[in-house]
Amino acid sequence: MKAKGLVLEIGTEELPASFIEPALKFLKESFTEKLRESFLTPSSVEVFGTPRRLILLADGVPEKQPDREELFIGPSYRAAFKDGKPTKAAEGFARSKGVSVEELIVVENPKGRKGQYVAVKKLIKGRPATEVLKEILPRLITSIPFKKSMRWGNKKIRFARPIRWILALYGNETIEFEIDGIRSSDTSFGHRFLSPEPFTVENPFDFIIALEERFVVADIEKRKAIILDRAKDLAGTVGGRLLEDEELLNETANLTEFPYPILGSFEEEFLSLPKEVPITVMKEHQKFFSVVDEEGNLKNYFIGVSNIKPPDETVVRLGYEKVLRARLKDALFFFNEDRKKRLEERVPQLEGIVFHEKLGNMLQKTVRLESLAPFICEKLGFNKKEESTRAAYLCKADLLTEMVNEFPELQGIMGKYYALLDGEKEEVALAIEEHYLPRFSGDRVAQTQTGIALSVAEKVDNLTGFIGADLKPTGSADPFALRRNALGLIQTLIENRLFLGLTEAIERARELYQEQEVELSPETVAETVSFIKERLKGVLREKGFKADTVEAVLSVVDDPYDGLLRAEAVEELRVNPEFEEVLITMRRVVNIIPEGFKVKPFTPEGEYEERLLEEFNRLKEEISGKISQKDYKGALILIKELKPAVDAFFDNVMVMDKDEEVRSRRLSLLKTIADELNKLLDFSKLVF
Repeated sequence: MKAKGLVLEIGTEELPASFIEPALKFLKESFTEKLRESFLTPSSVEVFGTPRRLILLADGVPEKQPDREELFIGPSYRAAFKDGKPTKAAEGFARSKGVSVEELIVVENPKGRKGQYVAVKKLIKGRPATEVLKEILPRLITSIPFKKSMRWGNKKIRFARPIRWILALYGNETIEFEIDGIRSSDTSFGHRFLSPEPFTVENPFDFIIALEERFVVADIEKRKAIILDRAKDLAGTVGGRLLEDEELLNETANLTEFPYPILGSFEEEFLSLPKEVPITVMKEHQKFFSVVDEEGNLKNYFIGVSNIKPPDETVVRLGYEKVLRARLKDALFFFNEDRKKRLEERVPQLEGIVFHEKLGNMLQKTVRLESLAPFICEKLGFNKKEESTRAAYLCKADLLTEMVNEFPELQGIMGKYYALLDGEKEEVALAIEEHYLPRFSGDRVAQTQTGIALSVAEKVDNLTGFIGADLKPTGSADPFALRRNALGLIQTLIENRLFLGLTEAIERARELYQEQEVELSPETVAETVSFIKERLKGVLREKGFKADTVEAVLSVVDDPYDGLLRAEAVEELRVNPEFEEVLITMRRVVNIIPEGFKVKPFTPEGEYEERLLEEFNRLKEEISGKISQKDYKGALILIKELKPAVDAFFDNVMVMDKDEEVRSRRLSLLKTIADELNKLLDFSKLVF
């Protein structure tokens, strides 16, 4: 069957940078699915985008749907025929499908339904692709989900920004449709300033090249490469190197159609600021890249990305420098003003900052952290209780500084620098910054002992408070970043290879809230542990562990790193078929015990009961020792030695004997073994 190419371009007013790639992802996936459902599956689909356009380019779209036979299911046979004669239900169904009653057929269990149904098979003639695309494309455009959309002017449709034109070309034929007064055509536009005239598109596969000839680089990856290559070259001209930033690179690429990096500079006096300040000002407020030397020290240069290649770069550079200079002057002023007061002097003023209306103010949070951080410190085996208490006292004080008020991204970072300038211990100062880590997915975690303790305490306090106050995330909404807090807690413990029982930590956090008369739910501890465990399950699955291994492990432990070690031991041994038989046998021990059964005093009788108890007693202490040493592989290998006695017991003994006393004795023996096994993992959760 013949096929053609298709191009769809939605021309808009400038879209926010963060809107573009999610919209393109939706366009590609949804369009591919809609064409597949319409029997017009393309051979390939690509997407391109800039702030002014979203583009979909498909190859190999068939010119016509294939003719096909479809089965239409009607009423049940019992409803359609009575005593072999058609009922009104059968006649009505036949009439609705344009066939006679005699053409109806009987089918068994169609589409998952049980029983017999009447049906009709009809030959469906394939429609031309142009007709189908005329229906699909308008719906595709209006269904694009944006983080925020609205109606513009008198328009009826909602969209992220006003739509200005629609290009829809299939082969050399325009797919004609209209969306709220905007008619599709074969016309597009080049760069807003460098080539604003309309031009006619004659072939979908020439379109991307035609745009580049008109100063529009439609390929996002190509724009990134242009920015990165030229920015690196510019940094090299001043003896530096580009401070690479993937997030900023993505943003600048999605803010431009024809990116052109320009080198600028600022006064050396601003290098007296902590380097994070100019870097943050340049990135967050001006979208500039920083330049550093080989040692990573900031240089007084930056690289801005223009949306055009200007006739005179000097004019643009001076404009960039003027705006940046004003921002850096403000930052230097804030820094000098902040230095007039020590961090510890600001702490009492935290009473005026609300943490949450249900959870008190920031001073109350500080007081909780002063107790929770050293508690966590001790549980982690660190000898830094004094430092963790001091860091907890100071960690929120920079929220009251001018610098953090103006640049919230610097909270924690400025606290570290101000603490160092106040003469605090370096460990305390570093902890102030580290307690916010990790700030985002893939970010580094706290590394110092004091920082780790305070970081964990911060997250435990947040999770306990918000979940206990019934402020849990709902669906995709997570206003208090509790999922990020849970993942950060897990990441911090696992990456630093630290053991911490969640239940104990959360119970202590809840006690601290209660001491401040903050009401939390009675189920706070259980719900918070469960919430964190759900995130932990995802983390372990992403690491490649089987779902049942994860369930078996997390059913018996609430320690993230401990859970990881147990899962590693199980997975390592499961690859051995012989050992998998051991796991199956142990699961049999656990599964036969009725729910709620309690061990009663017993004395084994007979060869197989006695042998099993003897083998268990021989291994019990050693297994317990391995578990206490976190040698879970060793414990599982020891359990393997129990298998022959267990197999012999099940092969020769009727556990569920009719005699209640015998049954109780045998179940008590198995329950005694199961209780010990469950200290390692819940064998009943394993699936084979």
